[in-house]
Amino acid sequence: MTRWLLPLGILVVPACVPAEYDWVVVDARFRGLLVEVVEPGGYSSLLNVPPDRRRAFILPLDTVELEWKVAVSPGMELPPPIWIACSSQCSSSLWSGVDLSDLQDCPDPMPIGIADSCRLGDDPRIRVRLGGAYAPDPGFTLLLIGSRRPDLTSETCLERVSASPRGEVAPCFIITRTPPFSDTPLGLPFLPGSVEAPPEVLAQEADTHPTVLGFTVTRERGDVRQDLVIDLGDAVPVRRGDRITVAPRFAADAAQEYWKVSSGDWSGWLDQRIEMFGYEPSFSEPVLFEGPVSVSASLDKLPPLTFVVPHDVVPTTLWLDIFDDRQGRAFVELQFVPEDEA
Repeated sequence: MTRWLLPLGILVVPACVPAEYDWVVVDARFRGLLVEVVEPGGYSSLLNVPPDRRRAFILPLDTVELEWKVAVSPGMELPPPIWIACSSQCSSSLWSGVDLSDLQDCPDPMPIGIADSCRLGDDPRIRVRLGGAYAPDPGFTLLLIGSRRPDLTSETCLERVSASPRGEVAPCFIITRTPPFSDTPLGLPFLPGSVEAPPEVLAQEADTHPTVLGFTVTRERGDVRQDLVIDLGDAVPVRRGDRITVAPRFAADAAQEYWKVSSGDWSGWLDQRIEMFGYEPSFSEPVLFEGPVSVSASLDKLPPLTFVVPHDVVPTTLWLDIFDDRQGRAFVELQFVPEDEA
């Protein structure tokens, strides 16, 4: 079985071994954007949302929580990002040059279509209350401007993005995402063709984020194998040479069934599917990593990841970014600590 040493810096290694590793966090890294509906609007009464779950897509009149997820080196704390609702003109000219230095705050409630860009907030997690379904202006793109360094403010990054000529933006995050509005007809009056959807489509569960309860960890130490059930927030004690296998532990209803149609007008055949899952791992410290780097499979066949604790045993964070094949996301982490510190 192949193993790779995950370095903190560039090492002199044989040609057959990669010199850089995407799964080691040596600089601040954007993991993704978590969008959750925290206060469903009136249209949610038309949906079948499972209890205690949050929708992964948004609708007019919803109140949504937006949270950026970043991985940073131990002890590092980044300034909060700046959230911008980027108009169509902003989106088309973002990389060629756009002035975002003097934006007004976005209105409350936030229209689903805007003529001019506006500022949504300045925190790692913000809440946005959306307006009604009909707007005369085109939709917007979410734009995050942030810093990769504690000593550089997000405001400075925004000034560099807006400057002409543009300033040095390598130490900055410039992230764009399309808001996850529903693209599936679910009996919603403002979506074309929605009311003609077959009854099984209208009755299906709304797309939600998967619930991760914790982890199943196997620790092999010589001839001794120990299976551990680890809750979120708990740490795993380890020693040098321990072989660790980690699998996320999902709620029983994490994988949802849904319908796909072979044509856009409901004249084709329906195909019932069950969500596929994937994950991408990152580590804060070097480990002897056996993989996988990235994976996608049905929930019952999702392979665990495996690594060996190296000679230098230091507190290590495993970040696990989980996604399904629709819009569901989960961002979790697991700590490994030297056994004498546990």
